[in-house]
Amino acid sequence: MSMYLKFRIGKDKRKLVPINGFELKDADSNNPQWLQGRQNEDGGRQVFVELEDENGAPVNLTGASAVFKGVLPGGQYKIWDHKSSTIIDAQAGRFRYTFPKRAMAIAGSYKQAYFEILREGTKLATLEFNFEVLADLVEENIIPSDYITPFEDLYGKLKEYLVKFNGDFDAAMAQWKKDVANLITELNADISGINLTITEIQTQLAGLEEKIKADGLLTQAEFDAQIKIVNKNIADALAKLEHPVPVDASIIIGGPISADEKNALDKLRSTVDTSKFNLLFLNDPHYGMQSDLTNYGPRYGINHLNTALYLDDLVNVIVTGGDNIDGHLDSYAGLMSDEKNYALEFIYGSPNHADKFALRGNHDDGTLRLRNYRKGIQPSPDYFPKTISRDEFNSHFQNGQLLFGEQRQEGGSYLYKDYPDFKVRLIGLDSNDTPEDIKASDGGVKYSGINYMGYRQKQLDWLANIALQNVPEDYVTIIVAHVQATPGQYDDDLTDPMQSHYTNQKQVNQIINDFKNGQSSVITNNVKDWEINVKTNFVQQGKRDMAAWIHGHLHYEESTTSNGFNDISCISSIPYTGFDNGSKNGGWSLFTLDRDSRKLKITGYGMATNRNFSY
Repeated sequence: MSMYLKFRIGKDKRKLVPINGFELKDADSNNPQWLQGRQNEDGGRQVFVELEDENGAPVNLTGASAVFKGVLPGGQYKIWDHKSSTIIDAQAGRFRYTFPKRAMAIAGSYKQAYFEILREGTKLATLEFNFEVLADLVEENIIPSDYITPFEDLYGKLKEYLVKFNGDFDAAMAQWKKDVANLITELNADISGINLTITEIQTQLAGLEEKIKADGLLTQAEFDAQIKIVNKNIADALAKLEHPVPVDASIIIGGPISADEKNALDKLRSTVDTSKFNLLFLNDPHYGMQSDLTNYGPRYGINHLNTALYLDDLVNVIVTGGDNIDGHLDSYAGLMSDEKNYALEFIYGSPNHADKFALRGNHDDGTLRLRNYRKGIQPSPDYFPKTISRDEFNSHFQNGQLLFGEQRQEGGSYLYKDYPDFKVRLIGLDSNDTPEDIKASDGGVKYSGINYMGYRQKQLDWLANIALQNVPEDYVTIIVAHVQATPGQYDDDLTDPMQSHYTNQKQVNQIINDFKNGQSSVITNNVKDWEINVKTNFVQQGKRDMAAWIHGHLHYEESTTSNGFNDISCISSIPYTGFDNGSKNGGWSLFTLDRDSRKLKITGYGMATNRNFSY
């Protein structure tokens, strides 16, 4: 039996769904959007969907796919089905969806039902529609469960892995678990609260066992011995699927926390005052390989990340403050893998009690390789180093998903978030706001991020007119960035590509001081490709408290108030890197805001020291 739905994207709208019921009617149309099916139907219920834009023209579905997403009656189980739809007329905006049996498991009205159109990484969701499943009193044999087809596809590949790796179960399971971790990262980012229960996983595993036995891939004795390993590995790897944590200790990159580290961390944990705002700032891990160090393993920086995540349940926010990867590898694929691995561990390596925000540093775009290339250092004559774009960074750290309720400009790499319980506004800046669209004669970016740091018009407008506006009078503002607030010698003279430039840093400081003092001004700079003209106006808002500008980059501890506010440098998370004041073993800093005494207290871990700052 076929049914029809028609949506006009951008024009159709509906009232909010009531909390205790789900009944949709288009606000501007007498045509109700509803469907009806019956329990146990399998493939017999189809819907034809037509999509139009707000002007009535068909939405072109060329290269697109349609996914049905819904919450079954009762609200316990979810459907995410990307296998049962077919684009039947792309130019006319038409597709067909055939409801699988699993979508008809429970009688009643769906809590939510809608289609999502995917094309080249973009998403377009239609309006929801009513979907009712009538009871089948004759045959009641469907056991309800989540039906997440991307996971089920991957689950089926376990058999392929067993064959591919010729009985090497360690190799097969390592690859399979890596793919599971990557998929669940995507699932958690796309749909909040997917609960693939261990009961269902075990049910699927039982079916897999029967299939393997029937196909005779292994002798019965081999199978019985090895399936115990598979069962344990799967249970271990997926036990945390009921929470937004996709990996366990067997998948974690970097090493486990040692006994000595755990003792030190437990002592530090006992001192954390959770009645106050706590920010853990970990900077410069340089995951991958620190290029100017000997005897430096690629896991060192991320081991410190794992120690920071040990405090995930006690702090309000964890910030990884730039130079998350070292960015010197000759392999572009290797750079991308480093950043993806670090992002996966940072976001999902702990139960996500704390917010987690990643800042960009001057190593994160991989332009250290580009600088070396331009200096004549290259592995082969035909080698040209690709770099990591800002969009790729945002994708790896899922910034566009707004996972922690922060505010960003177009899903970008700078953000702010309010913490009303503590009366704090936290702002994170992108201090490597380079113009990537401007190219050099060799085709690479003109301003390689390794040396060219700074801020441009769009971000500074956002800082002055959004992030620092509407701050309540009793709030305290904290800004985190990769680089220091102190301007450099070559900020406006960009002629030497081997010098460190911090263009428009002086102008950022003026915006902050206008904010602190309740002033207004016009702030300009005419440096080519970095021109800015920003108007501030904080007169009506009045004076506001600014506790500190917190940063890394220097790899050692220092502080100054010469810029009109606390400018606090934190120790790097990697060993000594050639700076006279460098860290030999690395560490990170826990900032605790004491509003009563107007102090910012630092508790140091590793080589970081305890410090206090008044504001």
